[in-house]
Amino acid sequence: MASLKLDASTSDHFRSSAFIRPAVEKFVGAWLACFLVMARGEFAKAFSFEHAELATVCGIVGATVSVMLLAQMDRTTNSVSRQATISAFATFIGDVFAHPSHFPPQWAEPLVTAAVSAAIAIMVWHAKQWVKRL
Repeated sequence: MASLKLDASTSDHFRSSAFIRPAVEKFVGAWLACFLVMARGEFAKAFSFEHAELATVCGIVGATVSVMLLAQMDRTTNSVSRQATISAFATFIGDVFAHPSHFPPQWAEPLVTAAVSAAIAIMVWHAKQWVKRL
């Protein structure tokens, strides 16, 4: 039976501060994706308190789901596909919890929001890689 061995090298893996940066990144990605997709091109209507509140709920749920997933994963490796998948899955869940879909079928808007969030995650991942090379 496998056991969990905690030593000095693995204790950093479970620090709560190790989850703050990914949580903030996933919150911003989910919030922005939700905000953009809910607008559906009508950006004059997009800048309302109600709209920002729904995007905030989506972002909070998305960040929470992301942290729960990351807590169970090996975080010593990182890839663009992994970041995009986590962002898409978490944002899909967040959008479902935040509000009913603005257009039919019920899963369509969360799916589009998840795709936008995955694209944002891909751009962030590549930007980080570019900054590391500088």
